[in-house]
Amino acid sequence: MKHLKNIKGVTQMNVVDLSYKLKRVLWSNDALSLLPGCGWNDGGCRSLMRAFRIWLGPDNVRTYQIVKKPEQLHSEHVFIRIGDRFLDGDGVSGSYQMEYRWRFEERLPVVIIREFDPETEPDHVNGEKPFYIGDSHINQLVKLLDHHFNKEEILECLL
Repeated sequence: MKHLKNIKGVTQMNVVDLSYKLKRVLWSNDALSLLPGCGWNDGGCRSLMRAFRIWLGPDNVRTYQIVKKPEQLHSEHVFIRIGDRFLDGDGVSGSYQMEYRWRFEERLPVVIIREFDPETEPDHVNGEKPFYIGDSHINQLVKLLDHHFNKEEILECLL
């Protein structure tokens, strides 16, 4: 397992430790106060994806979505991918863990994981736009992530 060195005062961290710390930061009062009554996996996923892209750089991450049908264009969940790992509100996971979580914990009957462009995601069937928190809150989330983690070392660990 790869190790991560010197993340803001931590001498050594593996991917499991990184996942735990990421969840701890994202589910802290500081981070959750940026969301209007939802969590990172039930309404805030797009905002988190956008913050990850800004913080880690769009050239370093790929955006992914979960849909229930191949023809579905609107996401059930979105997240980023670095190397073979996915990052979302539940930390760091592989494709098997992501699929398992959304099939059995989130109870989706079918889970299709695929790359997508968030800029072309259509509105909901009812005309509602995909939800994002305001840019100022996304920028606060970027600052929070940057305060707790060293992004270059995270990229090195996950690539």
